[in-house]
Amino acid sequence: MYIELSIDIDAPPDIVFAFLRDKDLHPQKSGSPVLLLQKTTPGPAGAGTGYREVVRIMPFIKGEILSRVTHFDPPGCLGEDFSSSCMTGHLMYRILADNRGSILIQRQSFKFIWPIRALTPLIRFLLGRRLKARLKMIKCFLEGEGEA
Repeated sequence: MYIELSIDIDAPPDIVFAFLRDKDLHPQKSGSPVLLLQKTTPGPAGAGTGYREVVRIMPFIKGEILSRVTHFDPPGCLGEDFSSSCMTGHLMYRILADNRGSILIQRQSFKFIWPIRALTPLIRFLLGRRLKARLKMIKCFLEGEGEA
């Protein structure tokens, strides 16, 4: 499964990149499916940095996602591979400068284990909505309009 989204942000690419790079330093908004996000490797974020996320999949069901930064090219590109007990995937952010600030492009691919694969259309719909909402929250935060 593949999802690609983009959003215009009134902030320069280096600010957008820094936000994505330091994702573990920003508190999660109330109601976020991300219950815990922690860096698992020492030092500043860069290629090889690892993260652990605990996410709410459904009410009363949690999952753990482990990720590692695979591509680190400030301020234009940040990528990571991720895995959980039911999927593997890749996330790539591209940050392009434009007249008003930046265009943030998110490309994400997922490969699910067999029983979950049958639910791909539903997962694409639900996850697509959640990812769009996340990009809007990032935009609002970086434009000074609220929490990320």
